[in-house]
Parts: sequence; C-alpha cells; structure tokens
Amino acid sequence: MNVKNKGTKQPSDTNGELYKDNTKLVTFCFSVTTLLIHKNKDLLRSQLNWTNTSTAFETQIRDLIAENQNLTEQIKLMKMELSLGPGQCSVDAYCPEENNKKVCNTCQEGWLHFESNCYAINDAELGEKKTWEEAQENCKGKISDLAVVINATEKKYISDKSWKSSGENGYWIGLRAEGGKWTWVDGSYLTDNSWIQQPPSDGLCVISVQNEGFKSVNCDQKKQWICKKRL
Repeated sequence: MNVKNKGTKQPSDTNGELYKDNTKLVTFCFSVTTLLIHKNKDLLRSQLNWTNTSTAFETQIRDLIAENQNLTEQIKLMKMELSLGPGQCSVDAYCPEENNKKVCNTCQEGWLHFESNCYAINDAELGEKKTWEEAQENCKGKISDLAVVINATEKKYISDKSWKSSGENGYWIGLRAEGGKWTWVDGSYLTDNSWIQQPPSDGLCVISVQNEGFKSVNCDQKKQWICKKRL
C-alpha cells in the first residue's frame, strides 16, 4: 500500500507555482516598462515644448532688441530736431538715410568726431581761404567757433588734421593776441606758453601746422581754418 506524504509538495504543484510567479514577474516588468515608456514620452514632450517655448522667447527678445534700437534712434532724432535752432543745419545732415532708414551720427556730415567734440577741417582752395576774422564768422555760421585747444592730446589731434600744411601755410585756430596775452575765442588765456614760441603781439593770430605745432602770423593773411563744436 502506497502512503502519500501530505507535507511534501508534488512536482506538478511546484511547477504551477513557479509558472504563476514567472507570470507575475513578467506582468510586473511589462507594467514597469510601459510606465517608463509613457514617462519618457512625457519627458520628450516636455522637452519639445520647452524647446519651442525657448525658441519663441529668443525670437521675442530679438524683436524687442531691434524695436528698442529703432526707438532709441527715433528718440535721438527727436532730441536733435528739438535742439536745432534757427541757422543750424537740418537733421538730415546728422541722420543721412541709408537703405530707407535714417542712421544718426554723432557729428553732422562733413565733420569729424573726437572725444566730446566735432571738428570741421576747412581745407579751402586758394580763392576761398579766409582771414582769421572771416574764418571765425564762418564757424559761427555753423554754430561753432575756431578751435579752442584744451590739452596736449587735442593739440596733437588738431595738428594731425592740419592736412598738407607747412611753414606758414596752416589752419586758423581760435587763438590770437589780445592785450599782450594769447587769448582763446572763449575768453580764456593760453596756459602753456611752450605751445607758441613767438610772444603775443596785437595783430597776430595762431595757425596749426601739421607736424610743426602752432605758429603766429598776421591775422589778415588768408588761411584755411578748423571749426569746433562741443557735443
């Protein structure tokens, strides 16, 4: 007679339980995999949305920068229009049109910008040269004066811009002898006497000569001239 041991599982029962466990494990892995796939899709979708949003923001920023530059130019143009008084040149002299758009410069057309000033180098031909007084009147008509030089740096700049000058063939600047002193057109006195070797004598005015510095000559001589206006 065969006696079955009730406390021992039969092989068929063990295989069944293993099958069930494997099925549960596969189901669990499938669920986890499915969840990860959905999460990755959500993450990719979020990244795509962020990329699109970032691109949109960058486009808006570029548009705002361009608009700001345009408004800045318009404000500059409006301020210039308000500042121009009777006798001054038109805004077009400062803001020539390029590619159907006004581009405003620091100095008007034909003037040179250096530090906080604008300079007009009037290299007139022989028949158009002027006396010191005539040159100063010409500068005043341009809302400026013959150049008043305030330091060695500006002196060198003025000398460098005194093109093709030599000897006594120079450019009038805003300095002349008055009352035994070298006096600028703004009423101040020359403080560095080494700039001019000749002593001040009434009837003498000063020219700038390229690579030679300042020289005094008779104010009635006809010369080229340099106008200056502060910004």
